[in-house]
Amino acid sequence: MNKFFEIKKDSPIIIDTCIFMVGIEKRHTDSAYSLDSMKKNWMNDVLSYFENIKLHEVVYGELDSDTKKIIDEHIGTNVEIVSDKDLFDSDPEFMRIFNEIHDHELMYAPFSKTKNQGEVHSLAYACYYGIPYFSSKDSDACDVCNEIEDLKDIMVIGFEMILGIAYKAGGNKEKRKALKSLYKEFCAPKIRQGVIPKTLAEYLGEAE
Repeated sequence: MNKFFEIKKDSPIIIDTCIFMVGIEKRHTDSAYSLDSMKKNWMNDVLSYFENIKLHEVVYGELDSDTKKIIDEHIGTNVEIVSDKDLFDSDPEFMRIFNEIHDHELMYAPFSKTKNQGEVHSLAYACYYGIPYFSSKDSDACDVCNEIEDLKDIMVIGFEMILGIAYKAGGNKEKRKALKSLYKEFCAPKIRQGVIPKTLAEYLGEAE
């Protein structure tokens, strides 16, 4: 069964930075990738779909000010900025999980204090508090979930699922076309690997 249909919108989900940064390289040069377009085509739908969204404060801090404004509209309703400061260096179980993720070969970045920190903190927080969903399009973070035993109960919500939620929310022809285009471009690695179908419609089990 397509994992898309297993998503429970009332269950907590923690979201990684890279989901909100999709297309940022072209944000100011191509209107199709502008923040307004992203907000209209999928961000609003996704931020409204999930009822219990967590963003780690490290992830929130990595976002640009304009994206933060979109997130801020939902804080206090269905979005919460979370922290692990009260656990860091004081809770042995949290530190065991954190270090296991931090030191994994796919996450370990000895020459950078910031690289992968959003993913590491988010996954450690999700594991410690039993959050079932982690949303990211970072392939390394997704692979870590499969390779670390403590993380195997966490279901990765890839960008293809995010686009699926937006598509199922409805909208005009232009929106559907934009979502299909985003799927082909930003889900291309998974498409090439044969992990997901070639089109968004196929992924959702619908006719083109």
